Amino acid sequence: MTRSQTDIADTGQRLKASGVSLQQLRLFVVLAQHRSFTQAGNALGVTQSAASRSIRELEDLLEMRLFDRTTRQVALTDTGRALLPRIALLVDELEVALRFGQQVSTVENGAVSIASSSGLVASVLPALLSSCRASYPNIALTLHDAPQGRVLELVRAGDADMGVLTDPVNDSNPYDLSDLSTETLFSESLCAIVPTRHALASHATVRWRDLSGASLFLLDDDAGSFDVIARALDEHGASNVRLQRLSQAASVVQMVAAGLGIGIQPMHAGAALAQALVQPVPLWPSVTRTIALVKRKNRTLPVQAARIWTHVVSSYDEEHKPLQTAHA
Repeated sequence: MTRSQTDIADTGQRLKASGVSLQQLRLFVVLAQHRSFTQAGNALGVTQSAASRSIRELEDLLEMRLFDRTTRQVALTDTGRALLPRIALLVDELEVALRFGQQVSTVENGAVSIASSSGLVASVLPALLSSCRASYPNIALTLHDAPQGRVLELVRAGDADMGVLTDPVNDSNPYDLSDLSTETLFSESLCAIVPTRHALASHATVRWRDLSGASLFLLDDDAGSFDVIARALDEHGASNVRLQRLSQAASVVQMVAAGLGIGIQPMHAGAALAQALVQPVPLWPSVTRTIALVKRKNRTLPVQAARIWTHVVSSYDEEHKPLQTAHA
């Protein structure tokens, strides 16, 4: 093996260990093309003396002579000529990799729009959005707080990248979702919201029939929740109940806190809105609702939105248990 061939074989290892910079490698390739320190320096925006010094440092680092210099010209040595195609290819690959890295960095930035109903905004969304922000701090999350029917309109129109829904495939849900894709996140049980001094507050669970004769405050949303609860009351033996529809989850809690009756809410809503005067207690037999993500079918999400979608879905295990922080 000749001295030149030996030098070439060792070049890869020397580049890794020697601290050679990409700028020095670029200058080597450009100088080989121009054969002039002045022209090579101009091409890369450095002075002739800086270009000369950089090439001398490169040769010292590699412990090989790459160019022969005379007062009139610069010419590649045999070693430099043999290395040129390899280093030129390396420079090209590094520059492609750097451009890709810049594109990836850009992908990590941007904005994602999420639509959801008020009840979920007050209970499920805080933990969900907090988790997204922690994982993707450079993606700005915009939240649309709207009735469930409006959430679907925003998703269909592309004004929201995705929506968070309650019971999207429940028989009581009046909406046609055939043009949308859904992904179930988790299921949660309904609970009774009772005053803290109520006899039921100390129970581990409350039977539906134990609500007989009570004034019940239910959230009247457009996801069919009222019908689900009314059917459960009838099926599980709660008789002589007075059902009162309220439009805000917070209003349900306030009525209960004032001692005017008992509320029925999903566990997340009960926990999120709990205060010193009320206590959520699971209802038995368990009646659940599902929380799901929805997006337009046959439409590819923008890259940032796809990242958020994947993160949210993967944040729930195969049993669809909610984020741990949602219980905080």
